[in-house]
Amino acid sequence: MNNQDLFENLSREGIQTTEEQRKNINRRINEVLNYEPKVGVFGKTGVGKSSLCNALFGQDVCEISDVEACTRNPQEVLLHMGGKKITLVDVPGAGENEDRDREYAQLYSKILPELDVALWVIKADDRAMSSDEAFFKQIVKPHVEQGKVFFFVLNQCDKIEPFREWNESGHEPGPKQLQNIQRKVTDVATRFSVPESKIIPVSACEKYNLVRLIDEMVFAMPKDKKITIVNSAARENVSAQAQEDAKKGFFETVGEIIENAVDKGAEVIGKVIDVIDTAKDFIRDLFWWF
Repeated sequence: MNNQDLFENLSREGIQTTEEQRKNINRRINEVLNYEPKVGVFGKTGVGKSSLCNALFGQDVCEISDVEACTRNPQEVLLHMGGKKITLVDVPGAGENEDRDREYAQLYSKILPELDVALWVIKADDRAMSSDEAFFKQIVKPHVEQGKVFFFVLNQCDKIEPFREWNESGHEPGPKQLQNIQRKVTDVATRFSVPESKIIPVSACEKYNLVRLIDEMVFAMPKDKKITIVNSAARENVSAQAQEDAKKGFFETVGEIIENAVDKGAEVIGKVIDVIDTAKDFIRDLFWWF
């Protein structure tokens, strides 16, 4: 990565750095950029977890099979996206039997603290959610209340009645379908005691509403990790708003890194962010949308 452009611009603005400071700044920036986010995908077999991952990140990252249940152990898949990495953790769903549910309770409790984002996938037309509800309230919700980035994903919403109303050319629901999708969102929000904003209806196979899901993930991430989600997602799923939010978060993070390295105090951070924005070579190395 070309950081020389950045340091030259800082110097022109009167922010001088020693060789040792530049090494520390480079090291910290690289730590931020090389961070590998871990996304946990929860849900019962057959809800479309694999197809959702494939659609979100633009790769065949998981085997798609509705024939037999997943292994009882979580499956981790490390994706390489143009030099960037993200780990997807396919977590087995609850509700098979009591013995396995006890194992899964321990498994969920162990995995959740390690995740940057947790997605709980539910089939949009599924009415049997009692096992999901119990596991969420007993095990997952305490982590969400402590700040874990979490969303329910209503997948396969193209199958919501009246499914023949689905707009094939526009890849979107018809008017009555949209009303029923919203009713489902409200129902899930009520049953799980979460805000409706935490429930994202999508169709992985139709690529419907994936942009919104990526948006919400980016907006909810800490500022130093937003860029990792944007750089990992399939480009067609990344909105201009998500790009801008990731850029702003990264600039603020780099500003704080430089501020701490040169020991200038908070008054310099605004100037540093302006300098970063003018370091075109530095920016082009980081953001594919430039």
